[in-house]
Amino acid sequence: MSVSVLSSCHSSSMGKGFQISKTVGIVVIVVGAAAVATIIALSVVYSQEKSKNNEVKPTAEVATSVPPTTAPSNEPWDQWRLPQTLSPHSYNVTLWPRLQPDHTGLYIFTGVSSVIFKCVEKTDLILIHSNKLNLTKSVTLTEHGGKPAPSIDWTMMYQKTQYMVIKLKESLTAGEIYELHTEFVGELADDLGGFYRSEYVDETGAKKVVATTQMQPTDARKAFPCFDEPAMKAVFHITILHEPGTTALSNGVVIDEGQITVDGTLVTKTTFAATEVMSTYLLAFIVSDFISIEQTENNLQIRIFARKEAINSGQGEYALIKTGPILRFFEDYYNVSYPLPKSDQIALPDFNAGAMENWGLITYRETALLYDKNISSNGNKERIATIIAHELAHQWFGNLVTIRWWNDLWLNEGFASYVEYLGADHAEPDWNIKDLIVLNDVHRVFAIDALASSHPLSSKEEEIQRPEQISEVFDTISYSKGASVLRMLSDFLTEPVFAQGLQTYLDTFKFSNTVYTDLWDHLQMAVDKTGYELPKTVQEIMDRWVLQMGFPVVTFNTETGEITQDHFLLDPNSKPDRPSEFNYQWFVPLTWTKTGTAKPKGWLLDKTAQNDELKINANEWVLANINVTGYYRVNYDQENWNRLLKALQTSRQSIPVINRAQLIDDAFNLAKAGIIPTTLALRTTLFLDAETEYMPWESALDNLDYFYLMFDRTELYGPMQAYVGQKVEPLYKHFTDLTDWKDVPKGHTDQYNQVNALRVACSTGLENCTTLVKDWFHQWMENRDDNPIHVNLRSTVYCSAIAAGGEKEWDFAWDVFEKTNVASEKDQLRAAMACATKPWLLNRYLAYTLDASKIRKQDATSTIISIASNVAGQPLAWDFVRANWEYIFNQYGGGSFSFSNLINGVTKRFSTQFELQQLIRFRDDNANIGFGSGTLAIQQSIERTNANIKWVEQNKAAVLECVVTVNMVGINFSPMCVGCTLLGMASLATIVGLWTIQLLPSTQPTAEPWKEYRLPDTLVPDYYNITLWPRLQPNIYGLFVFTGKSTVIFKCLRETDLILIHSNKLNLTSADGYLAKLSALGTVVAPSIQKTWTQETTQYLVIQLKGKLKAGELYELYTEFVGELADDLAGFYRSEYDENGEKKIVATSQMHPTHARKTFPCFDEPAMRAVFYITLIHDRGTVALSNGMEIEKVDTVLDGQPVTVTTFEPTKNMSSYLLALVVSDYTNITSANDTLIRIWARKKAIEDGHGDYALNITGPILKFFENYYSVPYPLSKSDQIALPDFYFGAMENWGLVTYRETNLLYDPVISSNANKERTATIIAHELAHMWFGNLVTLKWWNEVWLNEGFASYVSYLGADFAEPSWNVKDLIILKDVHRVFAVDALASSHPLSSEEEDIIKPEQINEQFDTVSYSKGASVLRMLSDFLTESVFVQGLNTYLTMFAYQNTVGEDLWNHLQTAVDTTGTVLPLRVKEIMDRWVLQMGFPVVTVNTTTGQVSQMHFLLDPESSLERSSPFNYEWIVPINWMKAEVEQSRFWLLERTGFHNDMKTTGNEWVLVNLNITGYYRVNYDTENWERLLNQLTEKHEVIPVINRAQIVDDAFNLARAKIIPVTVALKTTKYLIKEKEYIPWQSALNNLDYFYLMFTQTDVYELLQNYTKKQVTPLFEHFKNITEDWSRVPSSHTDQYNQVNAIRFACSTGVKECQNLTTGWYRQWMDQPNHNPIHPNLRSTVYCSAIATGGAEEWDFGWQMFKNATIAIEADKLMSSLACAKDHALLERYLGYTLDATMIRKQDVTSIIVDIAGNPDGQTLAWDFVRKNWAYMFTEYGVGSFNFASLISGTTKTFSTESELEQLLQFKSDNSAIGFGSGTAALEQAIEKTKANIKWVSENQQEITDWLVAESALKY
Repeated sequence: MSVSVLSSCHSSSMGKGFQISKTVGIVVIVVGAAAVATIIALSVVYSQEKSKNNEVKPTAEVATSVPPTTAPSNEPWDQWRLPQTLSPHSYNVTLWPRLQPDHTGLYIFTGVSSVIFKCVEKTDLILIHSNKLNLTKSVTLTEHGGKPAPSIDWTMMYQKTQYMVIKLKESLTAGEIYELHTEFVGELADDLGGFYRSEYVDETGAKKVVATTQMQPTDARKAFPCFDEPAMKAVFHITILHEPGTTALSNGVVIDEGQITVDGTLVTKTTFAATEVMSTYLLAFIVSDFISIEQTENNLQIRIFARKEAINSGQGEYALIKTGPILRFFEDYYNVSYPLPKSDQIALPDFNAGAMENWGLITYRETALLYDKNISSNGNKERIATIIAHELAHQWFGNLVTIRWWNDLWLNEGFASYVEYLGADHAEPDWNIKDLIVLNDVHRVFAIDALASSHPLSSKEEEIQRPEQISEVFDTISYSKGASVLRMLSDFLTEPVFAQGLQTYLDTFKFSNTVYTDLWDHLQMAVDKTGYELPKTVQEIMDRWVLQMGFPVVTFNTETGEITQDHFLLDPNSKPDRPSEFNYQWFVPLTWTKTGTAKPKGWLLDKTAQNDELKINANEWVLANINVTGYYRVNYDQENWNRLLKALQTSRQSIPVINRAQLIDDAFNLAKAGIIPTTLALRTTLFLDAETEYMPWESALDNLDYFYLMFDRTELYGPMQAYVGQKVEPLYKHFTDLTDWKDVPKGHTDQYNQVNALRVACSTGLENCTTLVKDWFHQWMENRDDNPIHVNLRSTVYCSAIAAGGEKEWDFAWDVFEKTNVASEKDQLRAAMACATKPWLLNRYLAYTLDASKIRKQDATSTIISIASNVAGQPLAWDFVRANWEYIFNQYGGGSFSFSNLINGVTKRFSTQFELQQLIRFRDDNANIGFGSGTLAIQQSIERTNANIKWVEQNKAAVLECVVTVNMVGINFSPMCVGCTLLGMASLATIVGLWTIQLLPSTQPTAEPWKEYRLPDTLVPDYYNITLWPRLQPNIYGLFVFTGKSTVIFKCLRETDLILIHSNKLNLTSADGYLAKLSALGTVVAPSIQKTWTQETTQYLVIQLKGKLKAGELYELYTEFVGELADDLAGFYRSEYDENGEKKIVATSQMHPTHARKTFPCFDEPAMRAVFYITLIHDRGTVALSNGMEIEKVDTVLDGQPVTVTTFEPTKNMSSYLLALVVSDYTNITSANDTLIRIWARKKAIEDGHGDYALNITGPILKFFENYYSVPYPLSKSDQIALPDFYFGAMENWGLVTYRETNLLYDPVISSNANKERTATIIAHELAHMWFGNLVTLKWWNEVWLNEGFASYVSYLGADFAEPSWNVKDLIILKDVHRVFAVDALASSHPLSSEEEDIIKPEQINEQFDTVSYSKGASVLRMLSDFLTESVFVQGLNTYLTMFAYQNTVGEDLWNHLQTAVDTTGTVLPLRVKEIMDRWVLQMGFPVVTVNTTTGQVSQMHFLLDPESSLERSSPFNYEWIVPINWMKAEVEQSRFWLLERTGFHNDMKTTGNEWVLVNLNITGYYRVNYDTENWERLLNQLTEKHEVIPVINRAQIVDDAFNLARAKIIPVTVALKTTKYLIKEKEYIPWQSALNNLDYFYLMFTQTDVYELLQNYTKKQVTPLFEHFKNITEDWSRVPSSHTDQYNQVNAIRFACSTGVKECQNLTTGWYRQWMDQPNHNPIHPNLRSTVYCSAIATGGAEEWDFGWQMFKNATIAIEADKLMSSLACAKDHALLERYLGYTLDATMIRKQDVTSIIVDIAGNPDGQTLAWDFVRKNWAYMFTEYGVGSFNFASLISGTTKTFSTESELEQLLQFKSDNSAIGFGSGTAALEQAIEKTKANIKWVSENQQEITDWLVAESALKY
């Protein structure tokens, strides 16, 4: 059998090579199972469906009796091999394939078969193979000889071993002849196995059906019952019944043909001459309407059959011309005449293998037989010649003489794979094709055979039993190693001796079966007869190559003359599981030259040998394995390698061309195995800029392909591209000069190398090349009937153009693919379409592979592999295969052995532990399904991935340094590069071990309060006295530390003998054997300490006392400690920055919510308020800050170090989380009015005026809040400090507010209006806390919302006071209300307030700081303020703050004070404040209020995005709310009313005529609104006719409500889409932003589908007028609008115009960015527009734009500018750039820890980066959780951000697996987010399934409209 399509010597692109895709993008979307396919009813067991056909009865009904349902395992039918009791003589088979489906929709065939067999041994059992056949009559048995045959006792079909089992009542007689008669029906399925169906569409558009066969290896039994083993040879008499007008073919010639009527149907009956004695697997029969061309040579009829259109267009002529010469060559070569009267060859539309050598009727895939000189390339031509030669070689070697069993398959296929080159060389002598075996087979199989999971050529028979084991043998080892070893054998025997042995072998065993040793015997006879000398017998030599796997590396030492051999393994640490009787040593034929002079051949017969002639002098060099005739690799001593490399660069012609290829291939693989340095391998490519021969170039590209596979997703990609581009440019120029790209060279391999030059030059970005191919392709698109691209270059040009293009180019290619009738052109286009870089195109293409009407089954696996070869498609293909494995396996398992190719193809890039785990899980998850012929490939992929992981770890740094060095030097590797060694991965590790945990005593008290997370109510702190000394230089261990001592005065409330005080990651100093000292204040004596220890889980210092503390008494607890000043952003931590090239250290703090305990032992709960006396010791020249004002600074010397000791005034009575400490060399600016205000920052930031804006607005905002609260600011100062590393936006530490730099510093030259607004609102947020949160503090974290929700709401009021022209208060709708609606509409949401006992662990506390607490809190309080009125609201606030100053409260306290204000002012409410608000606070979610303007009914319902989701959390209010209704009718605002129950009526809401109702004016209420259909239509009409009538906020509301109601299936999705139609006239920001936010969900769901392009076109149409509007009002982009929100909308206009492809916009942004690149010190882009412009330019650019952006980011001294660049770098499309960027997030020297989450989420927000980000998070979760889990609660946004696009079952499965895999590690603050992500994904899956078609139809309809 020929090699499979993927194993061919050349694809239509003329050479394997590697494919580099410069612009790539990956988003994983896997086609849902429901869209995949239908299950064909009879694909497994036909009998299950035959009850539908009355004419066919199940076997059981005609059996004499039925055997037991289960057979013992020792029964003969449970064995896979036939017993040796029977031997077939001949078959008489009649088959009738139906080419039309029956009434059940099935295609079937019926058959009658009689087999005449001899009984060899007495038996009462007949076993005959039968698979998926259903008997229609009872089996009959007769004896030839007149005696009656034994009666049949029972029959059964035994599915497992595929037998028909016939139990006889008596035994058959040995030596007698019997005949077994069966009648049966089977499915003519499209499974490419047995008797199967192929379909095609002819030139008229009619569907045609072909009935054809593929019996090899075990599918003859699918066509008729037979003894289906190769040794069971017989003669076959075949008759075919078929439709009139069709032609029947079989192995024999036609001897009779005529028409008859069968069952009332007229059919043609064709009878064929008996075959020669042959194996079942060689049988073939075909029914089709094909035609043929023919010729006769020496009475031999040669015919080529194919589709009429193909034959008529001359596509069969090349095959016809070459078949005769090749047949004659083999007759001469074998010295045996061709044994048959005819040679038919037929091209089939559907055929899984390349071809099949059926004796006399060879079947081919169309591309392997048909050649069109106008369309097919020279690669196609070579493929046809070699495959014809391969199949014709089998007519003797395989058919005439056949292997006895499949364990010796290699002899069949290896031989044909070797001599195919000889046959093709005879047919095309100018090609010099014999040399190409080195690239196509030897080098190819080396890669597989160097794995420890390889296998010997020949196995034991008992190891190859089952059909899947047999299929698995058809692999690269059998084909290519077989060919390579036989070529070596032929070489050392000489060709005449080899051919002589073959001739006697064929003559002796014709029409028989053999084992491989029979060939050795005949070759030995030839050796003996010719007197040829060998060191051992042929069998002794060859057994070592055949019976043990692998091959040697032979090392030649030219210094000592020593030659050694070792088993070559790519992973030298792997150990073969398979032992070798030869101990993995070989008898090796040696050929070699010294400085070009050939030396005598020799043998290496032992592990080591000596040859002094090998020693070299001066400039001599040794080269071994000349022309790679030996099956081994070669290594040398370093000096000889250096001399060979010099020869390559100075006199390469002195080294044969094959050996130039060999040197490269050996060196790269020796380097992969760790035998030589990788840099030495890279040096073998240096000479390529002078090389023009194909073989060295192809060898180099094949090997560099491994580097691309390993590194094209890393920072190495760019330097590699530059290096390869540098090498290929001269080759490109060579072919430019030679052909001017108007022609092709004359030489066969030159034509191949021309393709290499074009492909690699384009893929590495050579501008002349990319322009050339794009122009060619577009010329073709403009005139598809005139393709200007030379046939040789088409694959490359198609691929390059589709990769650089988009849907237009892809659709054009698809259209041509569907319409072309030339198979080779189809193949070229099919491969090229896999080069697309748009994920949604690739996902579409993957889906097509499961639709046989689009991609033929024979092509499905190769198409998937092509997509996987594209770096953009690899993860998509892998996810697709995993998601659809069961379907793929069941569909293609029977008719192909392509699974090994599929598995290898989709996993070849794997090089990380994460991918390894995915692979292992894939293996384990599908163990019950199986892998068929891919079983070994799975193990090999795992082994290869392990080896890749090691190789990347060991070589990445060296390769990067070397390639960069070469690119810089331009000529050679520097000595530094050649000798460079690896950097370890230790830089990623964290040092664990600073903390020593005291061991618990052996006995523990029975009561264990230290295991509870909440402090007992026995003690309460009064004040602390704390001294801390942070060291701003690392100690001798490289650690930054701080030391401290703390005294806490506390009061005992209840008697206790236990002190629990929080302490986390502090190493407490032991004194007198205890970790603390206790004393009493006053007259009592403190009890002695019994034990102390630290309880890590609950983060306590536990102090057990011998006596009890007395209630009412004060005590003092003293501790000393050391802690790490880590960079974990929590507790007392370290921040770093560079200023003027000098690294600066800042010691700063983040105590909130539970990290004060990381700084000093403390009672770390918000209700444990105390006064803090702080002293900081710090380096002289630095400044110390804390909550209180500095009251003393003393310079002194401690431990020999000059320091300053700064003491601060005591704090107010406050919670520990509000404490702040900072030591830095910062400076400040000051404003002293009533309150001292200081803005602290880096010196340069202050000097450049970046703190001025914050200073200017802090005073007014403070004054606003003093007035708003009617409570004076409680402190003497307000310090605000900007920190380089700070996770949160800011932190409200009382008197010393800490900020991320971007939130406090503003540069009017660089910062945008959005930066300015953020600074104002965040300052307002933090200052609001000075009262609400600090002065009055929540009692426990279950009511975080009250702190954060309140500050979030009033931050808009404070900012509005500071910047009244902005109208910033309205923006709360977009930033909070709409934002939180999306989260609070999930069943996994939570109430604002929880029970205290539900929130106790630090991670649970962190989890409370989420969108619900901040944004829902703000939205609900805004609603409360609205319905109370602002004056009543602030009156209640004032009394609340006054009463509870310096105390802790619960939410009910606020309701009580607001109720007092309501009562005082006489405000009318339907219920008390608490009764109203409890429903909004104590139950999660919100209502959708539905208004029916026909009936006046108003109703409410809990709004859920997924209405089918189940609520696990019950509500005491049954999810009903007390809802304030603000509304208008037409244009008139109406009186507010309240919806107090689920349903009510309000007659005023009834409408007449064109009146419309609009509810929730300005969205003051926290609810969504739905209407009856008529009111929706009237509102939409109003928007279209005169949208300004509706308030601007409500225009945004209509859009947002409609989209979300549609997602919840409350209204049609088309209603939502219609709300955006009016936008073509809208100029206001808030409605536009609302629409874009909602369309973003569509983008998230459809980016990977065909909807994407339609959506882009629609959005482009809507946004273009907005783009033109801002172009006009800004005078052609020369300025920005004056209005604050107009400035925002200008950004929207540019962002979406550019992203949807408005060319003017893209030119504008890239032009601005390019100007900046040309003059880095002068940025022409307005600060408002920079984020958008940077992103757009980096997205459309490549490595150059990204690298510039990265450099600007690293050089940025202004945090806001750095933030813009940081975000924009995530917009890249290039995979390698995104992978590099992700890698940087784990390196704090590259990316600050505070920014890690946002970068990963930004990359996930890029369609091209989503899959990369998700995979990155999954594989690095444990590290990130450990590294960042302490100092942040960022995991919620990380999980949400990386999963927001999830909308497939596969992604849901990944999410659930992620949850399962990491359950032991935990998810911290991301726990709820993970559940929400799962819930969202389920909802997304449903939504996409239900809405995709409707959305598509609407967008298609809209695209046809012009308005």
